[in-house]
Amino acid sequence: MWRVFRAARRGMVLVMLVGLIAGTAAGQPRTRLFVATFGNRDGPALREAVVKLLAEHKEVTVSSTEASADRVLDGQGETYIKGYLSLNPRVRYINSDSRPVYKGFLSVELKDRNDDPLWSYLATPRRSGPQDVNRNLAGQVVEKLLQFLAKPGKSSTP
Repeated sequence: MWRVFRAARRGMVLVMLVGLIAGTAAGQPRTRLFVATFGNRDGPALREAVVKLLAEHKEVTVSSTEASADRVLDGQGETYIKGYLSLNPRVRYINSDSRPVYKGFLSVELKDRNDDPLWSYLATPRRSGPQDVNRNLAGQVVEKLLQFLAKPGKSSTP
């Protein structure tokens, strides 16, 4: 008899604890963020990569319009092929074994509704990162942006 009572009491405590945790997690405000275009040439591809990575995180909601957003992420970005790497040093032309070496940048600035800057970051491609240079740059920006949004008082240094 007492065992049943204790098990039922533990079950009720567990249900209340899960409800309390779910209530606090649901009560946390999400940042509504509008991602503007990042220039003309490579901007749309960089913007798409940033939006795709931000959609994977629950701390941020990507807004479709600037008017409905709390913050705006704006900036400039460009990527280009600097040269090619080949496994054979004697080959001086581009062949199927040559791999492109990408360079570029993505400079972003986070602004509030009053157009005041809150945070900025400059990303350049990492050599050890993924082959997709747009995802590489976007990944760096999203990582630093989420660090800033988690602790807005501290500045995030690279």
